[in-house]
Amino acid sequence: MSDSGDVKMGSETDITTGESAADYGLPEDEIVAKIPVYLTHKLAKNLHLMQYPQNTNSIKPGELLPSVARIKPIHGQIELDIPLDVQSAMYNKERGRELGMGISDTGRLLDIRTLVSVDIPKSCSYLAGVVQDGELHLTPIEKLTQLRPSLKYLDRVAEKQRAASKIDDDEEEEEKEVKAQTIQVTVRSAEAEEALRQQQNSIAYIQKRLEEEPWSKLQYYDVGSEESSSVSSKLIASNREELICKTSPSDYLTSIIGSMEPDVL
Repeated sequence: MSDSGDVKMGSETDITTGESAADYGLPEDEIVAKIPVYLTHKLAKNLHLMQYPQNTNSIKPGELLPSVARIKPIHGQIELDIPLDVQSAMYNKERGRELGMGISDTGRLLDIRTLVSVDIPKSCSYLAGVVQDGELHLTPIEKLTQLRPSLKYLDRVAEKQRAASKIDDDEEEEEKEVKAQTIQVTVRSAEAEEALRQQQNSIAYIQKRLEEEPWSKLQYYDVGSEESSSVSSKLIASNREELICKTSPSDYLTSIIGSMEPDVL
């Protein structure tokens, strides 16, 4: 492997195995092309696959262009604020003003849709492929993420409504009592330390740490921009060093997808 992490995975001679589809009980397929395959790791540690499960159709460039993008670097959580068309005849401004309480105290309309990232455990290895000049260039994908609508603004609306109700109740009766507190120093036992460790590893603790981490602003570059094109060029291997494979193509495929032999009843 070269310093750039680029390797050649196969050539025309590597593809020829001497075995046919009929050997596996499969119909014969005509070979329409043979292309070299290259593996590059230039972006491997920073390449994420982001899915939009709420969008059933293909996303066009500029369609989900966020007004604000932010990230929590330690936990890797991402949020995108997508503008809503408040001038649309389908937009309910009265309801939008009510829900706008969840994003502002100034009577602002709910004019954004926030998408938050949810990490998806990888059940297999994913690669991004680019075909250029009759060559296939592959880059391993580091992380699989889905961007789903965030409904935190509904929680904030509910909190404001509860706070307003509590103020009304407190106007009828208000009592304050100051109690003396004794400060005690205790030494935890081994069992207590273990219980604390388990608590810190709990989902609630992890969620609390996530919420406490501050957001950092992200600069978003859409497809077709100069910055996007510059990064995309790193998906192309710059080195043509050939990878010496010690397994046969059929054994390699079997290790990835399992046995290709038909089931025998």
